[in-house]
Amino acid sequence: MNNQTAGSRNRVIAGEKLKGEQEVARIPIKVIQPDQLLRKPKWIRAKSPFSPSVKKLKAVLREQKLHTVCEEAACPNLGECFGKGTAL
Repeated sequence: MNNQTAGSRNRVIAGEKLKGEQEVARIPIKVIQPDQLLRKPKWIRAKSPFSPSVKKLKAVLREQKLHTVCEEAACPNLGECFGKGTAL
């Protein structure tokens, strides 16, 4: 591989999606992965959107041919809100 090819690989091109090492290589502060992953606290976990109360609310919405902002935005808290019977 010549120097020109290696240099062109590291250049940022507008509209090009970088992945993996190329994406992280541009960050001035290096990210070091911890040896052991920490568990997230219970309050940060989203509730499952597949409970019976969520399915019931979705059925009512579909019956009325309605869609919610939460569904369109793929909100991670959809299970929590729909589980309480609220829909936006």
